[in-house]
Amino acid sequence: MIGEINPTLRRRKLAAELRRLREDAGLNGVQVARSLRWSTSKISRMENGQVAPSAKDVAELLRHYGIDGERGDLLLALAGNDGAKGWWESYSDVVTEPVLELFGLEDGASRVRAWHTFSLPGLLQTREYATQIGLLHRAVELVPPGKIERRIRARMRRQHLLRKEPPLRYSAVLDEAVLRRRFGDGDAKLMRDQLRHLAELGDLPNITVRVLRLARPHPTDITNFMLLSFPAMPVLGSVSGEVVYYENFPSFTLTEDEETAFQYSLVFDLLEDAAMDEEESRDFITSLADQL
Repeated sequence: MIGEINPTLRRRKLAAELRRLREDAGLNGVQVARSLRWSTSKISRMENGQVAPSAKDVAELLRHYGIDGERGDLLLALAGNDGAKGWWESYSDVVTEPVLELFGLEDGASRVRAWHTFSLPGLLQTREYATQIGLLHRAVELVPPGKIERRIRARMRRQHLLRKEPPLRYSAVLDEAVLRRRFGDGDAKLMRDQLRHLAELGDLPNITVRVLRLARPHPTDITNFMLLSFPAMPVLGSVSGEVVYYENFPSFTLTEDEETAFQYSLVFDLLEDAAMDEEESRDFITSLADQL
């Protein structure tokens, strides 16, 4: 099980467990650092997931907290591949650190729920559609053409999640405006191909796509967000708490705050309830494609 967890999730899970062990021991970071003759910043970076602690450092912490047995073995196993890298890290030259973190979380998630109001989710885009979105970003961020192409490659690479074994369970609610908005000088063929691709993806058993019609009362004014859920581990529980990604241009936020995750989960349920069902949505998407 540990070997199947990607580097991003291993680091985050280990960070959360180390923080929990310290708190359960009734100690603060200064006390632990003093006892182990480490800096307090080292403790902070490990517990915040900013660095992947070595197996040696984890072993010292476990001894200090008096942890052994199966739980200790699992935590050491989490630290055992601290040098491992995920596929997304090869794109660090064109993608920011927060986006790499999102890619890593997405790669390890068992379920994603998404709401989109402007453009289609990256996991559902054709290459041609993704290229036009990339050109929009280039206009705003002044990104060189070569970097745009590598970003598109990274986006296409992410899509393996939908067809791997077991596949990611992906549920999207799309504002109708997303389906009507054209990119690439209003290229009808580009959008027609994208809509047909979207309808085909909706036939996969692990993907649900629902459309919220413009005429329907809108339950929220929240812009794009994703809710990522993760598989559970023996003894240690969930690999990560539920993570919320939401956009606030020009950046975005990733948070594991339980109250925030609960609120966004409620909002997603409202959006699903207001949207057409899967079959109606697929028929609607197909009809839009046929009109182009």
